[in-house]
Amino acid sequence: MKIVIVNSLYTPYIIGGAEISTQILAETLEPAADVHVITTGGQKRSAGILSERINGVMVHRLPYNNLYWIGDGEGRGTLHKTARRLVDMYNPMQIGTVSSLLTQIRPDLVHTQNLSGFGAGIWSAFHQAGVPIVHTLRDYSLISPVSSPIASPLLARLYKLPSLAFSKRVTAVVGISSHILNRHTESGLFPNAEHLVIPNAVEGDIGAGEKKEFARKPLRVGYFGRIEQEKGVREIVDAVLSLPQGRVERLYVCGEGKLKEELTAACGDDERIVFTGKVKPAEARELMAKVDVTVVPSIWEEPFGRVIIESYQVGTPVYASAVGGIPDVVMNRGFLFAPGSTGAIRDKLMEYFHYSAEEKETIQKECLEHSRKFTKQSLLEQHTELYKSVMLQQSGIAQSENVFSGKKMKAGAGR
Repeated sequence: MKIVIVNSLYTPYIIGGAEISTQILAETLEPAADVHVITTGGQKRSAGILSERINGVMVHRLPYNNLYWIGDGEGRGTLHKTARRLVDMYNPMQIGTVSSLLTQIRPDLVHTQNLSGFGAGIWSAFHQAGVPIVHTLRDYSLISPVSSPIASPLLARLYKLPSLAFSKRVTAVVGISSHILNRHTESGLFPNAEHLVIPNAVEGDIGAGEKKEFARKPLRVGYFGRIEQEKGVREIVDAVLSLPQGRVERLYVCGEGKLKEELTAACGDDERIVFTGKVKPAEARELMAKVDVTVVPSIWEEPFGRVIIESYQVGTPVYASAVGGIPDVVMNRGFLFAPGSTGAIRDKLMEYFHYSAEEKETIQKECLEHSRKFTKQSLLEQHTELYKSVMLQQSGIAQSENVFSGKKMKAGAGR
């Protein structure tokens, strides 16, 4: 079976979780199918399409054909970013480039991801070629020109009109959480598509690191992510500052962002708050294993919550705000709190502080077990079944039974 995966960016150009998840999907499918990725590159139109093979996956980088390349968005103002998104609403140059490449690859199925840099109009190219389309929702760019759903009903309605029209061509739509799926289908998108939820796979070995001293107090707390207003970093910092040293020994804030300088000043002489700056993934994972609890205090509607699973993989529990797709990921609703509430975070930290060593050890085991739901093997199995279902609709049972005959699945394909 030949599959084309489409995403705004692809490794080594990574902005966030969508790029990581797309690479994991492509490389997980590669032993079972001939996988091509169509993405955007930083080259101008005159340079043409640049192709290379990465870990068995054939990657085709198209010229950005827009005001600027999405991978070069650092420092761009809101107006500039919005204008680029408006061009995405219908970009005939990009649609033409995709159509030309499609005739060369001749895929059996197309699986689109984030479409910034392409626009939903490229679905028309696949539809006209008779190729079934699966789409995975990883952000809100089909219904909003900004990172989270916009509050203005009129602006939202105008922006999503092209998405409403083109989404009728999609055969199946996948949400990485029930929240993001419902956000789009309730807006009228994907009226003819099969709807289902398949969570992201999160790379990483599952197992506690060095044994925690469950009876040790006070707490060591970790925050891992961007230091921005919408991430709720201010609230976790204020919560720790409001607690005595006998309750919280240390808060590690791992990341960079606009609020870092302001929050550093707000902490004053309180040496319990440690701003580590941006750390490498291995270092973040090591620190996650050492802290007693991770806090994910997001205020905006997170589509998923990768850091939650990463924390579970090393046996560290997570308290997180009940917003967006986070409730789908957290192992127990008792670990959720109201977004934007310093008091709610403080109460949850105190709740964990008072747990006995035996209770904390039981929670750690539950974290490790819960993280097994987000493995590559699970991702492979669910997508294989989805693709078979889509191909059944497209070509009938006889063809569907043979779609994987060109490349047999290997044992342990979910590497």
